[in-house]
Amino acid sequence: MSKTKVIDGIRYHADRPDSCRACYFYKNRKIGCILGKENCYYLAEVVKTEQEKKCEGCCYAKGQPCVSACCYKDLDKWLQEGRKKAGGSHE
Repeated sequence: MSKTKVIDGIRYHADRPDSCRACYFYKNRKIGCILGKENCYYLAEVVKTEQEKKCEGCCYAKGQPCVSACCYKDLDKWLQEGRKKAGGSHE
């Protein structure tokens, strides 16, 4: 098993530079890394979004967007907030 190190709660391979600026894929301060944090060459694990973490273990979230009741509640809440911001409630 290869050695890893944890930086900001994310596991990277041990040969990762301590700073992104020392990495081959880092271009300059304006552009930064051309791969992006989620596609880092040295990642030892898949980085999950908050929604992916929330839907982990949901039988409806396999290979497609989740359609569970929990997600529908979140969508409804988001729609209600948007309607309130628009000035009218359509309840």
